[in-house]
Amino acid sequence: MMPDPGSNTTTTTSPELPPNILEALIPGYSILSRYAAAYLNLDISLFVTLGLIALALTKGGTYLWAQLERAFSYTLMSSVYIDEHDDLFDMVMGWLAAHQASTSRSRKMRAKTQRGSKADDAYDAAADDALDENGMFNFNKWSARTPPRFEPYYGRQFVWHHGQIFWFRRSRRPNEGQRLQVSFGNAPEDDIIELDCIGRSIEPIKDLLKTVRVWSLNRTSGTTTIRHPTPKDRARFGGMWSKTSSRPSRPMDTVILDAEQKGMIIGDMNEYLHPASPKWYATRGIPYRRGYLFHGPPGTGKTSLSFALAGIFGLEIYAISLQEPTLTEGDLMQLFNGLPRRCIVLLEDVDAAGLLRDGLSEQDGGEEKKKKKKKTKKLGKGGKKVEELEGKEEEEKKKKEISSPEPPKKDEEYTLKDLAKELKAVAPPPKRGGGGNRGNNPDGQPTVGISLSGLLNAIDGVATHEGRVLIMTTNHPEKLDAALVRPGRVDRKVEFRLARREQVRELFVRMYAAKLAAEFAGHVPDHKFTPAEVQNLLMRHKKAPRVALGEVDEWVRATLEEKGREGGVDEGEEGEEEEGESGEEGEAGEAGEAGEGEVGAGKGKGGE
Repeated sequence: MMPDPGSNTTTTTSPELPPNILEALIPGYSILSRYAAAYLNLDISLFVTLGLIALALTKGGTYLWAQLERAFSYTLMSSVYIDEHDDLFDMVMGWLAAHQASTSRSRKMRAKTQRGSKADDAYDAAADDALDENGMFNFNKWSARTPPRFEPYYGRQFVWHHGQIFWFRRSRRPNEGQRLQVSFGNAPEDDIIELDCIGRSIEPIKDLLKTVRVWSLNRTSGTTTIRHPTPKDRARFGGMWSKTSSRPSRPMDTVILDAEQKGMIIGDMNEYLHPASPKWYATRGIPYRRGYLFHGPPGTGKTSLSFALAGIFGLEIYAISLQEPTLTEGDLMQLFNGLPRRCIVLLEDVDAAGLLRDGLSEQDGGEEKKKKKKKTKKLGKGGKKVEELEGKEEEEKKKKEISSPEPPKKDEEYTLKDLAKELKAVAPPPKRGGGGNRGNNPDGQPTVGISLSGLLNAIDGVATHEGRVLIMTTNHPEKLDAALVRPGRVDRKVEFRLARREQVRELFVRMYAAKLAAEFAGHVPDHKFTPAEVQNLLMRHKKAPRVALGEVDEWVRATLEEKGREGGVDEGEEGEEEEGESGEEGEAGEAGEAGEGEVGAGKGKGGE
């Protein structure tokens, strides 16, 4: 309606937002507004305005709070970050799980199944609860009663410790540059822990972490940790060494070894690990390293002594297998450089690795030995070497074979010996595991592995880590290279022998009691059985010492017969080899005598 020109009154209208803007912000706004105005007689633009104001205030308050918190943290708080691949990560998580009363009791927790020795410690039910109605152990019933460990999940919560508040935050590790986040199946997430405290010093956090470490070490006292090299696909992110197991430490009195040898090893290692020893070594220019060689028959306690020593001195065991086909010399050097200040490096069965100089295989070494044997045969009276005569005979035989080749045999004329020769001719050279295989494979590609020089360089090279204790075990010390066991690399050699009667009696006392021990030991001859064999007999009758005493004579007889048969087979094979060698020498001698006759006859003719 048009305004009256003669009227003195004026009408003012409030500006309205174009409907297309509200439609862009709130899809369907025009339809809702018309419906509300027509049927409810409401103007929803007021509610929209209030909602936008509340949203703006919320976003602005959140942003302002974040900025204030960031400024407060930057100026008045200190932080420490812990990577999940560090041992301290598990210690902090375990401490928080055990001290939930002093935390903010977050409603978001992570339940984690406990495995290994931790599961045994967490089992809180009676032993009979794991038995079924027939008295048989049921693992499912046992594992069902093992409670999981509840630990903080992602987020932030506070912790009270000694009257001071700490903030704990668990989160995913942020990407650092071009680093890729890789998951490995059942491997834990790549997490990080942030510990914050009020103040411009991290000393309170250091005290907290010290308390956590002491608590964790007290909880795991009496256990020995074993670590192995991390697989190559995970070593880049998880470090060179991975914790594989943790088992109760073995008491030294359970190791069956001569008491004098035990005392010597314990005293020598204790002197080496003393805090004053590094300075003593440094002032005299001696590398701070110690090496031991445990050698003897299998089952005599070489590995058991290594675990017992680790338990006595509270050291972790870092085990390396030299027979790993993918292990290179560079990997071995990195593994040794990644060792802690004090630890035991265990190299088991070093004789089985086939370590030879210049990367030669055992096959090549065997051929060289055979050549040396041929070169050391007797000389003829005329001064002519027998092997030269043999070489001439072989050349003549080859010429005859080329000039008059044998006719092909028929199928029925082939024997097993001919078949074996054909298979041996077409078969590829045997593969060997371990580091000795450093030649070329059948495809002509170079293979990886550890050579003797590579191992020596890792053990005591210029850049080798100091402070560790190296223990090597072997069943055949005579097969080891002299450079590997020279003084400085191996400082003490400990021989493990077959059990004596006193050691058998000690085994019986440890298993049962001292009542029948002397009588039992009297039935077992000296230096015939390993401690493991005797213990195997006693383990068959854990709660029946008299039954073990009654069966010991039959067990001794049967075991000696079995060993005699095995020894006879081995001696027979060795005898055949010696007989073959002596036969070759006899033929060579006959050829030499014939050569002497021909030479003498030639001289006679020449004289005439």
